[in-house]
Amino acid sequence: MKTVKEAEVRRREILVVARELFVKKGYEQTSVNDILKIVDIAKGTFYYYFASKEEVLESIILDIVEEGARRAEKILKDKSIPLVNRIMMAIMAQAPEFEGSDEIKEELHKVENTKLEQLYLKAMLKRMTPVLQEPILEGIDQDVFHMEYPTECIESILLLGHMMFDCDVFEWKMEDYPRKIQAFLCNAERMLGTKEGELKDFIRMFGQMS
Repeated sequence: MKTVKEAEVRRREILVVARELFVKKGYEQTSVNDILKIVDIAKGTFYYYFASKEEVLESIILDIVEEGARRAEKILKDKSIPLVNRIMMAIMAQAPEFEGSDEIKEELHKVENTKLEQLYLKAMLKRMTPVLQEPILEGIDQDVFHMEYPTECIESILLLGHMMFDCDVFEWKMEDYPRKIQAFLCNAERMLGTKEGELKDFIRMFGQMS
C-alpha cells in the first residue's frame, strides 16, 4: 500500500508541475526535460508514469473535468438554492478556475488538437451527465421540467454550451455575446421544458464567464 501511495503522489507532482509550466511557457515550448528538472526525477521515472508529454496534457484535461464535476456536485447539494438555479450554476461551474486556465483551453481547442478536444468532450459528458441526472429528474417530479429524454437533454445543453462559449470556433465579437447568451438560455428553457423566462437571471452571470 505504501508503494502505491508514493506512486500516486509522484504522478500528481508531475501533473502539478507540468500544468504550471504549460501555463507559464506554453505547451509547445515546454519539454519533458523542463518537467524533469523541477520534479527532480530521471527520464525513466517520467516515462514510467506517462508515455509522452501529450499524455500528461491528456491527464491534465481529465483533471479539469473532475474539478468541474466536483464544483457542480457541491453546488447541487446546497438545497438553499432553488433547483433551476442549482442546475444552471452546476453547468456554468465547468469553466476552469485555476490561474492560467485560458492557456490550457487555448491549447485544447487548437485545430491540430482535435483528439484532445474529443477527449475533453467525452470525459465531460460521461462525468457530468450522471451528476445532473438526479436534479433534472427531481425537476420533472416537481413539474418544473417537461421532457421526454432527460439524459439526452442534459447532453445537448452541455454540448451546446461548450461549443458556443468555450471553443471560440465562431470567433464572435464581444458585442455578439449578449444575444448569443440570451439565445442559449432561451433554447435551454425549451429543451428543459420549463416556463419562458425561467433562466433570464443568468444572462448577466453567464456573460461574465464568456
